[in-house]
Amino acid sequence: MDRSSVFLSVYVFFRSMVGSGIFLSSSHEGRGSLPYCPLHRYLPPPWRETNLGHRKSASPDLRKMFRPGRENHQTEPREVSASNAVKLSNKLKATLKKKYQSPPGGETEHPFYIHCDLQYPPGESGEVNQHEYIQIKPTFRKTHQWRCSPLSLYFDSELDDERVRIALTKGVSGIGKTSQVRMIILNWAEGKVNQECPLIFPLPFRELNLLKERLSLIELLYKFFPELKEPGISNLENFRVGFILDGLDEFRRPLDFKNSPIVTDLTEPSSVPALLTNLINGNLLPFAAHIWITSRPEAVHHIPLQYINEVTEIEGFTDSQKEEFFRRAIIHTDQANAIIHHLKYSKSFYVLCQIPIICSISASVLVRQTWLSGKEYDPGALTPMYTDLLALLQTRDQNTQKMAIKLGELAFKQLVKGNTVFYEEDLRECNINCDEGSEFAKVSIPIFREDIGLQQKKIYYFGHTTIQDFFAAMWFNRSCNSLDENLRNAVDMALQSKNGKLDLFLRFLLSISQSFIQSIAEAGYNSSETLTETVEYIKKKVMENPASPRTLNLLNCLTELGDSSLEIDGVSFLKTGIPPDAKYPRAHWSDLAAVLVASESGPIAMLGLEVKKRGDKELLRMLPVIKASQTATLSYHKLTEKSCECLASALTSKVSNLKTLDLSFNTLMDSGVQLLVAGLAKPHCQLEGLKLSGCRVKQDGFAALAKALKSNPSHLLELDLSGNEPGESGVFYLVDGLKVVNCKLQILKLSNCKLGLELSRALAVLLIDNPRHLRELDVSMNDLGDRGVELLMDILKSTQIYKLELYCCQLTEKCCENMFRCLVNIPSLRELNLSNNNLKDEGVKMLCNAFGLPACQLEKLNVASCGITLVRGLHFNSILKELDISRNHLGDSDDWADVLFCLSSLETLRVSDCKLTEKCCGELVKALSSNLTNLKELDLSGNDLGDRGVKTLYVGLTFRCCTLERLFLRCCGITAEGCSSLALALKSSCSKITELGLMGNDTGEEGLRILSGIRDDPHYKLQTLEIND
Repeated sequence: MDRSSVFLSVYVFFRSMVGSGIFLSSSHEGRGSLPYCPLHRYLPPPWRETNLGHRKSASPDLRKMFRPGRENHQTEPREVSASNAVKLSNKLKATLKKKYQSPPGGETEHPFYIHCDLQYPPGESGEVNQHEYIQIKPTFRKTHQWRCSPLSLYFDSELDDERVRIALTKGVSGIGKTSQVRMIILNWAEGKVNQECPLIFPLPFRELNLLKERLSLIELLYKFFPELKEPGISNLENFRVGFILDGLDEFRRPLDFKNSPIVTDLTEPSSVPALLTNLINGNLLPFAAHIWITSRPEAVHHIPLQYINEVTEIEGFTDSQKEEFFRRAIIHTDQANAIIHHLKYSKSFYVLCQIPIICSISASVLVRQTWLSGKEYDPGALTPMYTDLLALLQTRDQNTQKMAIKLGELAFKQLVKGNTVFYEEDLRECNINCDEGSEFAKVSIPIFREDIGLQQKKIYYFGHTTIQDFFAAMWFNRSCNSLDENLRNAVDMALQSKNGKLDLFLRFLLSISQSFIQSIAEAGYNSSETLTETVEYIKKKVMENPASPRTLNLLNCLTELGDSSLEIDGVSFLKTGIPPDAKYPRAHWSDLAAVLVASESGPIAMLGLEVKKRGDKELLRMLPVIKASQTATLSYHKLTEKSCECLASALTSKVSNLKTLDLSFNTLMDSGVQLLVAGLAKPHCQLEGLKLSGCRVKQDGFAALAKALKSNPSHLLELDLSGNEPGESGVFYLVDGLKVVNCKLQILKLSNCKLGLELSRALAVLLIDNPRHLRELDVSMNDLGDRGVELLMDILKSTQIYKLELYCCQLTEKCCENMFRCLVNIPSLRELNLSNNNLKDEGVKMLCNAFGLPACQLEKLNVASCGITLVRGLHFNSILKELDISRNHLGDSDDWADVLFCLSSLETLRVSDCKLTEKCCGELVKALSSNLTNLKELDLSGNDLGDRGVKTLYVGLTFRCCTLERLFLRCCGITAEGCSSLALALKSSCSKITELGLMGNDTGEEGLRILSGIRDDPHYKLQTLEIND
């Protein structure tokens, strides 16, 4: 049939689409706290809440107007008139105030503000390869909250000059990046904040597109600020200058940092991209410029990460802020409550309301449609929402229908090019008169907007990028004759788009096409074949490459078309491990299942299989879940070399989230490790932690691992190879792989590897060649001896080691002189374990001499089972937080008071099996009431304290200043009488004890009854009780 006859009018066509729509899935409503997100053009300055000072006077401090001299700045700064500086700053402020006081695009100011926060995201990993709204559901990340203005951090002269030169803030379209820029500039121009920075130049990328000619940086600034020509700005290098480059994603020309000509002179003409690259890489104004860039995530990779000092992210409204927005935007309380309640049931749509502009459009449409229908209105998704918005505008302007078709063509052509802002020439290509575009922008602010840029040139853009996707899909659907061919072409186009820019367009198109098919079916035409062919075509494309970034979007497209068979097959494979269709290989089904698992719940924090489901066969079935996990703990899982090949595939899969893999105590042997590390060597592998303790790995396995590390050294941060037998050759193979320049290994564990002096020699070679990154070293239970430790200590002085484990290394008091030098010469060292070595009293006392020196910053010390017999002479520094001197025959002594007096910062004290009696408890009580006010854990197990000792301790446990939370008194000769004393302490209002260990005592049924009752009573703090039944 002739499809043009179906489109009687755009309005009728649009109305036929209600009921279908775009469903952007999200399985999570809960969000962590989202720091600092200026969400709207009209938000309040959040930095007023901080203690960072701002001037009440608009007059800048002339002493801070100029840059301080630098030793490495070779040229002498030119003389700058103070009056000229003030004049220049004031003119710039007046210009910016006039420009930014009124909202852009014809908007009117909202009467209310909503503030949220900014996030430090995890490290950047390159290009974004999915559409930003496909990924908008809440992510799982740890963030650092930051509640002050970016200008306060980047342009504040009170801070260290080397802190941040270039900062980048990213966020999806409509989230509030430009709004934040406008608010900050306006507050600076009004003299409210950041007056230490005399000059701030906002240079929006959408306006930089208008400059085609060659010009110098000074000339470029005059283009934006012609008012500054009179005072002149040729001496910018003497100022603290801020540049705000807003909207990197809107810039139409490439930034070529490799081949761009070098420009160092402010008056040297060049192209605009060349000026920007030289400004960013520091060739221009290297000491004066501080740059803040904003961008959508898809464009962040256009600037190499080595030039960016700080990356932050705006993430949008929290659920509570969404409610606050609707309650303030909708006057009638009952109507607001009904709309909020309804939106919460549409989870996919409610997630999109993180974006302020979506909230704004939703409020307008929902209120209008609810009023028209007289009942609750459910848009369900964006497609019917935008349909109703356009229909609403048509009631105000009869030209909306005609203009919508023209704008659809503009939207599609520019979407393919990757453009979201348009200029007069772009409109003319689609037969849109500029006056016509301007007139439509005045009556349809939510849909289409107009700004005035440089030299009064007009700039156009859609109210939101999703509106552009919607109009593009509407026009594309209307312009093609063959519907099935039309849809297949659209699928192919979306698959070929580099960064997923056509993903949302495709889903809009399928939603619109489905509504069209339904409408012609109601008219008596058969259209089911078209849908069936489209569904089969999409399923084929998914299974050809299920690891593609486009897979999740194609699965959502199938959901749009009412087909979930592929998801059902993927879940079936996940349960049974049997491929539902033998036409596609097992690896493809595994990747599909991994995508389904990750899309349903997000990356799984940690995975471990149940005891009854362990072994090679079960691991193969669970491989998709392993790919979706961030940490896979598979120790003691009865795995063999048969599992290693499939685990290697998980390491290299593009859909894998795996960061830490623990395979300890499985019989992998050399052959298994050789298969596993084949995946570790691939560039796609992002594994950060690998644990192979007790896997029977020998020389050949270590050699294979070293080879893999040479191929892909930059990601692995933790490696545990304890309990294996590499031999001397194996450990030198490993060191050869770890000493490459790009290796950033921070944690290395080689305990119980049956090595001796050769291990110290190998580590010395490693640390000489690559000393910068290692933070934690465990070589316990190796026969290093005093000579091996001496060799190791000499090398560790050049490192930043944080934790050192030397448990059971056959050490004597002879090594303690070297350990003393280690404590003094390595200020980074915070944790040291020397337990189970025969150091004796002389050796430990020598170590204690280091604690009186400021260079020693040790916080945790373990000298358990070191042959210590005398308390006299033991003294520790006041910053020590954890001390273990268990299993030394110290006995009761009056000198305990002196030992405990020094430990004012102590949080954990372990003195189990030290031949103590009730006599020592009095000294402990005194310490608990005076200097041990930070103590959280005390272990006195294995000492003959008896009931009388416990009765003495009871007094200390009831002090208001006592902070003890965990108390262990195992095998201390305590009976039911002692339990009664402990019960009185636990019932005290001052008690903070949550865990009590009493195993190995003859407490009897009475003691069990008394203490169990306290544990089970919610009025008391005790939660964990270890006691004999």
